[in-house]
Amino acid sequence: MVKVVEDIFGIAINPFTEKAQVVRRYTISNANHLTASIIQLGASIQSISCPDAYHNVEDVVLGFNDVAGYEKNRHRHFGCMLGRVADRVANAEFIMDRRRVHVSKNLNDKHQIDGGYVGFDRVIWDLDMIRPDGVTLKHVSANGHEGYPGDLTVLVHYTMDDDNRFFMRIEARSDQTTPVNISNHCYFNLAGQRAGRRGILEHRLVIAAEHTIETNEESMPTGRFSTVNNTIYDMRVPAFIGDRLRQFEHKAVLGFDVCYAIDKDFDANIVHFVGKILHPESGRFMEIHSNQPGLRFCTANDFPNDSRDEEPIMGKDCARYFQYSGFSVQMEKFPDTVNNLDFPTAFIMPSELYFHETIYTFGVQESWKCCATPEELTELGDDIVRYH
Repeated sequence: MVKVVEDIFGIAINPFTEKAQVVRRYTISNANHLTASIIQLGASIQSISCPDAYHNVEDVVLGFNDVAGYEKNRHRHFGCMLGRVADRVANAEFIMDRRRVHVSKNLNDKHQIDGGYVGFDRVIWDLDMIRPDGVTLKHVSANGHEGYPGDLTVLVHYTMDDDNRFFMRIEARSDQTTPVNISNHCYFNLAGQRAGRRGILEHRLVIAAEHTIETNEESMPTGRFSTVNNTIYDMRVPAFIGDRLRQFEHKAVLGFDVCYAIDKDFDANIVHFVGKILHPESGRFMEIHSNQPGLRFCTANDFPNDSRDEEPIMGKDCARYFQYSGFSVQMEKFPDTVNNLDFPTAFIMPSELYFHETIYTFGVQESWKCCATPEELTELGDDIVRYH
């Protein structure tokens, strides 16, 4: 049985009205002790808690207990929505309807990233409705905001079921032709949000992709794909994140920050298996399915480096977030897809529906049972059947 509880999370300044506004939180829970909390600020996933193989419930999403934490660390986009166009727009421009459209330049005064200066991450989203199985939030992005044409109406549906699936469905319609590429940027640590780097290094990861998006020296897509064969980005066979991160030691980027091409022949009507992340120590796993063609996978490379005595990000319950304290799985259209004709299009026509669906399935893989003797398994009896 799924239920939704509403409470007040805090107060934030609305970037459009410049007035203080209440930020509410909506906590969705099911019969299996899976809970997810959503706040109106950025339509952000503030927490997801789930049991491990030993019935210990931990919050597995990095974030903050108050609005001030999100405001202070706004540039790292903890748990929030990104848009109207997530990821990069090269030279902050694109051709549409035989005209050149210029958008705001919030990346190196040259490019745009994640929707501009006031993207969807800064919006205090309106409550559209509380559903029996979740919540729907709404935002209307005005014509011309950050340079984008058309009034764009966006609905974000967060729902849950008793099979431990957490759904994120995004719908958008515009009154003019416009690009739309909305994503969510949530940092996970299945060992628990306080487990830090040690917990992340223990994770085992599978990503169902044969290619990544090739980029230039400015991290802008070239329009070509790179094979993952014989590279550190090949995650088609389960690999430990810690083993792979050690191979970045002498590279320019000290960790994963790459967009995988999950589906080059994009069809929004098909939901693909994207990947699976397992933390063997706790047994927790998360499977990802989505109808989006790209996955930007990052390992919090730009978080404070404790080896340089940099001050940590102070998270929930006094958690200290340092480099590699979490990973993000950002489902999206390919970066700079607005300027690459061979990429799946991000443009929608007037009244055409943009639809994004991503499903996170949480559970437990009890790998410890393979090490038990038959006598020990008999002694455990029914207790070995746990959270699924």
